[in-house]
Order: sequence, then structure tokens, then C-alpha cells
Amino acid sequence: MGEEGSVDRKTFISKIGTFFIVISIFAIIIFIASDISRNDPGRNAAATRTYIVEAVQALQTRDIGSTQAAVISGPTPTLVPIPISNGASDIVPYYPAFCLGAIGLVLGWFFRRMGAPPAKPGKRFEGIRKMQQKQREDKAKKEAAKKDKEAKKKSGGK
Repeated sequence: MGEEGSVDRKTFISKIGTFFIVISIFAIIIFIASDISRNDPGRNAAATRTYIVEAVQALQTRDIGSTQAAVISGPTPTLVPIPISNGASDIVPYYPAFCLGAIGLVLGWFFRRMGAPPAKPGKRFEGIRKMQQKQREDKAKKEAAKKDKEAKKKSGGK
């Protein structure tokens, strides 16, 4: 009766391991997708065009301002630097998804190995196993025959 409970428990633990593995694979896929979206060349090109347009507008504004300042003998305007974002701060990196995915894969594998039934021997090397078994049996027969011979010598010699 206690055996049935342990078998069910092992099956349940194995299923929990499968759950961890599936969830971990999804977390790693999310990490990879976020990394791809962060390094998208099309997105970077659109951002570069925006920064170029803003820089040109700032230069035009400075030139117009200096022309107007020369007319009224005022100070010439200076160009205010535009903060340029490299895109890394725009998208939050999903490193926790990768870490949780890796930890989940290890836990899932551990639970699957702990609760899974032992693997059945494959038929691929069945011939080799039979040859090894036959060699063991022949060796055991030889040793038994040798012991019988020694026993006969001891009993026959007396």
C-alpha cells in the first residue's frame, strides 16, 4: 500500500519537472525575443533618422537666431546638445527571464530524473549484451568446473 503512494508521488514530481521545463523554455524564448527586438536594425534606423532631423532643426534654429541677434546686436545663441539614446534604455532587458529560465530548466531536469522510471535498455546494443552475458556464463562454468576438479582432487587424494 505504501508502494502505490510512492509511485504516484514519483509520477507527480515528474510532472512538476515537466511543468518547470516548459515554463523555463517559454522564459528563455521571451529573453531571446526581447534581445532580438532590442537589436532590430530597422528600429535603430528609424531612431537615427529622428535624431538627424532633430539635429538639423537645431542647427537651423541656431543659424536663424544668430541672424536675428546680429540685427539687434544681441548675443548669438548656442547649440544645446541633444541627448542621444542608444536604444538600450528604451527597452528593459529581460535578464531575469533568462536567469529564471535557466534555473527552471535545472530544477525541471532534476525533478524529472528524480521521479522518472528507469530507462528500458534499448535494442540497439542487444547483441553486445547477449555476448557479454554468454561470456560471463562461460566464465562461471569454467570456474565451477575448476572448483569441482579441485574438490575431487582433495577428496580423491585422501
